[in-house]
Amino acid sequence: MGGITKGDRKVLIWLLVLLLGLIVYVYFSGQSSASIKSNEVQSYQVRDTIYIETKNPSDTLYVAPKTTASSAPIRTSRYPGPPERAHYPKKLEKGATIDLNSADTLLLTRVPGIGASFARRIYKYRELLGGYYVVEQLQEVYGMDRERYDQIAPFFRIETAPTPLDISRDSIPRHPYLQWRHTKVLKEILRSGQEPTWKALMESGQFSTDDSLRLAPYLPLK
Repeated sequence: MGGITKGDRKVLIWLLVLLLGLIVYVYFSGQSSASIKSNEVQSYQVRDTIYIETKNPSDTLYVAPKTTASSAPIRTSRYPGPPERAHYPKKLEKGATIDLNSADTLLLTRVPGIGASFARRIYKYRELLGGYYVVEQLQEVYGMDRERYDQIAPFFRIETAPTPLDISRDSIPRHPYLQWRHTKVLKEILRSGQEPTWKALMESGQFSTDDSLRLAPYLPLK
């Protein structure tokens, strides 16, 4: 049997060199990657809150607050603690009704289909009008659509009459139903020393039949 030739030895040496080079490359690549991660990302904790910080301070990421053993609020002699959460009232049952002109916002939220936001809108528009004279006026509330109106209307009744407008020669209050042309006619009649009547208003040509129907509850004229 023949021994290892000179050519075979060269091949084995080259294989060993390549293998050693591969081992060295893998080793130093792993060390370099670990070093980069160690330099670029660092975890730290401040007041029970964990953060991840990168090389760029603006890239600092919030991870999560550390949970504490107690969830009770801190109270001192000067700070009584956070306010209690609002407990929303139970919704009205079908068939129940409330007075649209005397209900406060909390009572309004008891109507199915009315949340806090719509309760405030209904209340605010009632203040502008001086009170509703029919439930149908709810259709004029900002954001009210037919579906919501049909849902909430059966829960209301008009028990308290709206407040009449106090008009005088020197003052005519603003009202959602009073347009500038209406106000102009009223001022002219009052300045002439006469008392405004619906007959005079209609004869001015500035008041339509629809205007008179809407304004009559707020302008109780002869």
